[in-house]
Amino acid sequence: MNRGAVIGALGGLLAGVSLGAVALAAPSFALFSHGNTSVAAPMASQLAIPAVAQTARWGTLPNLADLVEAVSPAVVQIEVRQASPIRQMSGPQGNPFAGTPFQDYFQFGPEGPGGAKGEAPDRRGSGSGFFIEGGYIVTNNHVVESAKSLNVVLPDGRELTGTVVGTDPKTDLAVVKVEGSGLPRGLPWGNSANARPGDNVFAIGAPFGLANTVTAGIVSARGRDIRSGSYDDYIQVDAPINQGNSGGPLFDQSGAVIGVNSAIYTPSGGNVGIGFSIPSEQAKGIIQQIISNGSVQRGWLGVAISPVTPEIAASLNLQAVKGAVVNNVTDESPASKAGLREGDIILRFGEREVNHVQDLTRAVADTKAGTARDVRIIRDNREQTVRVTIAKLDEGSQPKPVLASATPGAPDGVSVAELGLGLAARDGGVVVTSVKVNSHAADVDIRVGDKVVKVNQVTPTTPEAIRKEVDAARKQGRSAVLLQVERSGQRFFVGIPLANE
Repeated sequence: MNRGAVIGALGGLLAGVSLGAVALAAPSFALFSHGNTSVAAPMASQLAIPAVAQTARWGTLPNLADLVEAVSPAVVQIEVRQASPIRQMSGPQGNPFAGTPFQDYFQFGPEGPGGAKGEAPDRRGSGSGFFIEGGYIVTNNHVVESAKSLNVVLPDGRELTGTVVGTDPKTDLAVVKVEGSGLPRGLPWGNSANARPGDNVFAIGAPFGLANTVTAGIVSARGRDIRSGSYDDYIQVDAPINQGNSGGPLFDQSGAVIGVNSAIYTPSGGNVGIGFSIPSEQAKGIIQQIISNGSVQRGWLGVAISPVTPEIAASLNLQAVKGAVVNNVTDESPASKAGLREGDIILRFGEREVNHVQDLTRAVADTKAGTARDVRIIRDNREQTVRVTIAKLDEGSQPKPVLASATPGAPDGVSVAELGLGLAARDGGVVVTSVKVNSHAADVDIRVGDKVVKVNQVTPTTPEAIRKEVDAARKQGRSAVLLQVERSGQRFFVGIPLANE
């Protein structure tokens, strides 16, 4: 299904379903197909996949023909029919999106230009997928999302009706099931953790409906975050991937699946050599849960976190810019029960290092409810360990923020020049009343109306208390101060460099 989903500042374009995807004028990410699930798959040896002869000379690629012949029978095309929403047109002006990439989604109703209503015909598109075992097919969530019907086309020409077993929108993975005799053997999962930039890879899929198209390239990078969600951990490849490739497999040279093709970066809707694949080490567990339970269960810690920036590291005299800052702790959560606090810096969760916030997010999500883990933190400039028992994430029970009230008519207060802030005492705390243009505070997005909850882990009740902490930080030789800020009921930490006197 071709939904032009915007990803981050660069935008997004789904590449899994050829529904006439919207080509964005600015560079964009294009999601191919969805399929992020994991099941027990046969080993490569069971498929009699031939070994690829390697050459000693650098730059000479092996012949993949025998390997492609062995694995391609398990790669399928998924034809999808989706219901289009009833279009509501208004006024004699007709289609306000005429001449734009969105005009096809806002066409005139049957009554003609300016018609009141019209039920659009079903939309059709196609993506890719691959067998793993027992009639189960991995694909992308965006390929099968909102599908009225699925038609799975096998390489031998057979067409089978598919049913969606389950989906996981957070990782853009889905599982489809077909029934029939003589189905292709499932493809084996490989270990994406072993993939290195420069490794040769190849992809098979149905770009633009062209079934069993083979393209080859190399791993360009690992661990890419394209801002499509909290669990981004993509393999970047230069193997040509286009609309309709979504959900298809990315292979290593042993014929094992190390990724599920899902997105591309594109300025025009076509391939420019930057594709993204969901790594097998992430996909396997998700797929297995979908097959076993029809859904995905994730672990829950109960903290809101943000990255450790260079400014935060400087304000705390940290040796390295890594870890996750605990912005707030949910009441009665595993984190609360374990004694985690706002301002803690999480360095390790279990055996997994936390260099970036995504490392912690994925580590917690992958942990089964009821499992205990040691969490290594920095608190008050000292490292310590707390023991946390993870709970099950309830996707629908996020606490609502309590908004802080401001006292109308309060005086403007005083200025703290080193921070570039105007501050005033309000409601027993300190509120930002002005932010100097081009100041360090402006650079870290401090805004008028923000409440300063803490400065260098001390709770201020007056602007003078903040000035005192700033002076103390300067005397200690620190180049920045740490502020905990509350905005619209949400708390977070920022480091603000001290301006020269």
